[in-house]
Amino acid sequence: MTSYASQQYKEIVTCDGDLTHVLRTPTSFIEETDWACVEPAVQKLLYVRDKVLGGGAGLAAPQIGMSLPIFIYTPDRTTAGLRIVINPSMEPVGTSFVRGEEACFSVPLRCTHIDRWEKIKVRYQGVNCQWIEDVLEGFEAKVFQHEMDHLNGKLTLDHASAEIMTFTEACLFEEHMKQIHLEDSKTYKRGAAS
Repeated sequence: MTSYASQQYKEIVTCDGDLTHVLRTPTSFIEETDWACVEPAVQKLLYVRDKVLGGGAGLAAPQIGMSLPIFIYTPDRTTAGLRIVINPSMEPVGTSFVRGEEACFSVPLRCTHIDRWEKIKVRYQGVNCQWIEDVLEGFEAKVFQHEMDHLNGKLTLDHASAEIMTFTEACLFEEHMKQIHLEDSKTYKRGAAS
């Protein structure tokens, strides 16, 4: 099942219904002494992605109402390569951007043209507190940056480079996103560089 941001889901906080402003509030670093909050948050993210949304490239804790620096994402829209990211940071590698279209479960029925760094260096913790460093590019870098925005209290709509398309019907939005998924495979390089 392929999921699209073509509807509102009860479990997802949207920009139009964010009464607590969780989507616009930057998250704070989780210290080891507070690590007990990690497992329940990760389990809820995995449950919502799998059972409620039926998939998706990424999902961040603020999107499910939890102001924590945690997200899950996949480099290829499959569950096989799903990664759990806690306390992340990133910096660009080089000066190249890629312009592409993005949708977001917290911004239903809208698609945004946006600039993203082509290649980034990332550092984050896994569920066992271990630190992981990697260099990402292409689609994986795009998704990581999108989810990082959520942890920083930012949505795709907030970017200076944003060009927003709004749809009135779910079926039209879904058809558009199917085309975007196909174009992504041409626009973005696959895999990560070391």
